[in-house]
Amino acid sequence: MADGIINVVAKFVAKPGQEAALKTALTALVAPTQKDPGYIAYDLYASAARPGEFVLVEAWQSRELLASHLDTPHLNGFKAKAPELLAEPMSVKLFAELPGF
Repeated sequence: MADGIINVVAKFVAKPGQEAALKTALTALVAPTQKDPGYIAYDLYASAARPGEFVLVEAWQSRELLASHLDTPHLNGFKAKAPELLAEPMSVKLFAELPGF
């Protein structure tokens, strides 16, 4: 993968009955993440078709700064709560921008 900006799409699906708790936990990540080094964007979306499904669309200045973000207290706290909230493992995909677009 090329150096430079890295984009992340992370999908989360709540266990039945945990939809509101997952939304609260994900929403709580936004403000502290905006202060993390390398932050460019961190946008949370809820599925219009599937209640309890959420997507975080992120942009980071580099893979190294993304890795640092993944080891912050706010992310580690979320990871500790994730098993009680998630119906399936979160899906995380990394993307690099295509030149010329």
